[in-house]
Amino acid sequence: MQDKISYKTQDFPFQAFSSPLKAMSAEEFAALGANSALFLRQITGDQLASFIPEATGAPEDGVFQMIMSADGAPILVTDSTDAVYAWLDDNHITLVQRH
Repeated sequence: MQDKISYKTQDFPFQAFSSPLKAMSAEEFAALGANSALFLRQITGDQLASFIPEATGAPEDGVFQMIMSADGAPILVTDSTDAVYAWLDDNHITLVQRH
């Protein structure tokens, strides 16, 4: 009978199959897909100010859409969903769902 390999238990930490992603630095991980992956995030005005210091005047309870690069850099901030889709269309970018 062949032994089953457990990925992680309380008594035996994960050792059998180590992913190379776990050995990457934060910068290396962020660079994965940096030229091909963008993220669309809905944020409030107070969250926006943490990404963009110049946005401290935005209404704290305002709702904004932010497109970010894979490394977390803001690319587009708007309060209009139509503006997001126009920007995506202008840049020939297809929006897909993450799962």
